[in-house]
Amino acid sequence: MQLTKQTDYAIRVLIYLATAPRSKLCTVAQLASALDISSNNLAKIVNRFAAQGLITTVRGRHGGMMINTDTLDYRMGDLVVSFETDTELARCEQPLCILSTQCRWRQILAASLHHMIEYMNQYRLRDLLHDSDWLEQVLQLAPQPPSDSLQ
Repeated sequence: MQLTKQTDYAIRVLIYLATAPRSKLCTVAQLASALDISSNNLAKIVNRFAAQGLITTVRGRHGGMMINTDTLDYRMGDLVVSFETDTELARCEQPLCILSTQCRWRQILAASLHHMIEYMNQYRLRDLLHDSDWLEQVLQLAPQPPSDSLQ
């Protein structure tokens, strides 16, 4: 199974929002700049997260979004499944495989996928945030040290 770009981007968005200060609303423009993802892709993901109740959005000139505290306990396998519409690992019908009626390979692949999702579900979003100083720096959320321009 190969994750789609949208799933990958969704995980990045949640990491960004979970790393941002809780008192700060983040905008799609900030996410786009920090994550190098188009605003159009981000808007779709943000709307989906808001509909699922994973983030809170505020409209208007001073609007933005923030992660809901409960989202930190969101299971990663569940997140992947919610974004991946096509999780089948083998295509036995297109074109029709003559072995499909008795072949166990498809069952093995389905069981493997199930185990992979279960393994991912051992981890929560908060488990991806172990190095918050590094995340703040790389996501441009940490205050930058003043440049010493007098040297």
